[in-house]
Amino acid sequence: MMSVKLREKQLKSGQISFYLDIYHAKRRWYEFLEIHINKNRPCSDDKEKKRLAQEIRAKREHELIIDDNGLQNKKKKLGCFVTFFEQYCKERNYNGLYYGVLSRLKKFTGKQPVPFSKLSAQWMKDFERYMLGHISNNTTLRYLHVINGAFNDAIRKKIMTSNPWHDVPHKQRMKKQDIFRSSFSISELQHLANTPCKINKQIRQAYFFSCFTGLRWSDVNPLRWDEIIVKEIEGKETYMLYFEQEKTEGIEYLPLSDNAVDIIKERKQEALSEEKSVYVFSDIKEIEGTRIVYQRIKRGLKRWAKAAKIEQKKLHFHSGRHSFATNVLESSDSGDLYTVSKLLGHKNIMATQIYAHVRDKRKIAAVKALPKIDFNFVVKPAAKKQTKDKPLKPKKAA
Repeated sequence: MMSVKLREKQLKSGQISFYLDIYHAKRRWYEFLEIHINKNRPCSDDKEKKRLAQEIRAKREHELIIDDNGLQNKKKKLGCFVTFFEQYCKERNYNGLYYGVLSRLKKFTGKQPVPFSKLSAQWMKDFERYMLGHISNNTTLRYLHVINGAFNDAIRKKIMTSNPWHDVPHKQRMKKQDIFRSSFSISELQHLANTPCKINKQIRQAYFFSCFTGLRWSDVNPLRWDEIIVKEIEGKETYMLYFEQEKTEGIEYLPLSDNAVDIIKERKQEALSEEKSVYVFSDIKEIEGTRIVYQRIKRGLKRWAKAAKIEQKKLHFHSGRHSFATNVLESSDSGDLYTVSKLLGHKNIMATQIYAHVRDKRKIAAVKALPKIDFNFVVKPAAKKQTKDKPLKPKKAA
């Protein structure tokens, strides 16, 4: 049974709001149309608004009938996948990953529309080959997974019947490559701190904050003052972070290290003479839906790396996150993989296994530090018993 009914809701303002009461596939939900009329004082537009609401009701009913009968909406199928994907990204707040995929997709397709009917396993391989010419293997794989998610969304919306990604044979699919994850030791971070460089001070502060909290750029960038909480634990003032991770959308409650607290205190002091802002690092807050500020920051980090005479590709915000994990494991007796997993906000400890080798080094160092003893395992040969010389017997005469 299926039904789509147009209903009215009385608002406090005296207006009437139209909404749809939908029942389909044993599920009931409501869709508010944001169409309002004045029932007590009707105006000339109200009849047109009601007619529009009735048209929307008929359209929703038509879409559900198509769903029930397994039919494809041909108009949707001929629609452009790039346009669909752009909307798909907007629904996910356009974070850095989705923005990167959309940018590559637009460059790959140019100005040509890509109908859903043209998507195939070969199209996927062509897009993969294009991306490998510009970005790394693992980034390409992540981008393909995002495209795969968009295909699944299109299938749920009855625009596609099958996923082109699934048509690519398993043997031909990309595999994740093991990569070296750059990180800095405490002494190397001190060297960076001692290196003068003419870049925005908040770039340095934000990078070091990442190094001593493990936060991604996508979490450092929108960090607000109200997400920093000061509590008294065991008689000591303790700074905590309470925020939602951009990538996983998980709520995190994390303690701050002394170095991170020093940065927060410094920023709070500086903020007194700055234009009021809810953001901790207001100078480098990214404009929503863009990567303009981040591109400027990348250039600043390159200059800093050059001044410090270190490899430029090592100095990026994710190396700050890796540095945090590595240094916690190397410097803290209580820093095990489980603890680091929680500090990084990993939902699964398997994601933290990439740092297992750090603990292995500590285990080896601990074992090697044991003092040696002389086991005297070499068995000395037993001394022969000394026997008295026996007198020689006289030889018989021939």
